[in-house]
Amino acid sequence: MSSGSSMAQQAYASLKRDIIRCRLRPGDVIIEAWLAERYGMSKTPVREAINALRREGLVVVVPRRGTFVKPTDLGDLQDTYRLRRLLEPEAAVLASQRASDEDLDRLDALSAATVAENASRPDLNEANRLLHVAIAEVARVALMIPMINTLHEEIERFLNLRGELGRPPYTSVNHGRLVETIRRGSEDEVRQVALEGIERSRQYMLDTLLSGGNETTAR
Repeated sequence: MSSGSSMAQQAYASLKRDIIRCRLRPGDVIIEAWLAERYGMSKTPVREAINALRREGLVVVVPRRGTFVKPTDLGDLQDTYRLRRLLEPEAAVLASQRASDEDLDRLDALSAATVAENASRPDLNEANRLLHVAIAEVARVALMIPMINTLHEEIERFLNLRGELGRPPYTSVNHGRLVETIRRGSEDEVRQVALEGIERSRQYMLDTLLSGGNETTAR
């Protein structure tokens, strides 16, 4: 690996983390020079990172205005949850059929991490994403893993924005039940528990957006 590609990967990881953790909030301007100074590198790897995240949809270019962190809006979140309903119940069912004891123990540990008492809110939100991605990994469907990760990155970003704005945290109450159902439940039970968790989260997001006005759009 060349030093140039290594720096680009470092810039990508740093910028993506800043966006998902809302150190750079939805609608913030992306300035190459400022980011290069922040990350202690030249503009070239930063520019490559910006282009990569633009392809992923986390960065948007507005002609004659500039480059911005993608705003979060109701339509995007509704689409995110539509896709979750299609993908995640089936991932959970396949995980219940294909998981080893080691896999199930890993899911238990990740579920516990989503409610760890001493963890920061951003760490809890990240743990939430990692659990759902791990269920997809246990399902052994490679194409599903990056799709579910992308959906949960957007949810993680939204939850972190709520924290930055001083709003109450979202509490995960379904994860332990979901993992236990994957371990012991029937196919129908697994699918139902997964759907219930998705719907509870969707309703929270919807209520938050409708009650919070424009706080999740560009500043």
